[in-house]
Parts: sequence; C-alpha cells; structure tokens
Amino acid sequence: MISPQYVRALSGYNAEMNCRVYGAAGRLTDDDRKLDRGAFFGSIHGTLNHLLWADQTWMSRLAGW
Repeated sequence: MISPQYVRALSGYNAEMNCRVYGAAGRLTDDDRKLDRGAFFGSIHGTLNHLLWADQTWMSRLAGW
C-alpha cells in the first residue's frame, strides 16, 4: 500500500532531481539544449518539456491544480 510517507519521500526525491537536472541544463546553450540527439524526445529540451508536462499532470491529479 502506498502510504503518505512514501508519497512524501518520492515527491522530495522528484524535487531534488528536478533541481539537479534543470541546473545542469541551465549551463547549456540554447542551441545545445535543442540539438536533436536521437533520444526518445529528440533533444534535451524535449525531454525537459516532457518532465514539466508530467509533473504538471500529476500535480493536477493529486493537488487539484
């Protein structure tokens, strides 16, 4: 069963990883971030867009955003 403590731990982990990945992406140039790298979402920018969409979708479901 998923407990409130488990959800808090996962949301804390998600927040920390978002800080790290957006911090690293912030050190890239716009061109480097948008370069198609053959990844699932194409570019780093596309991947970040997907992460943002997913976080917003979950928050709308869980917190009524």
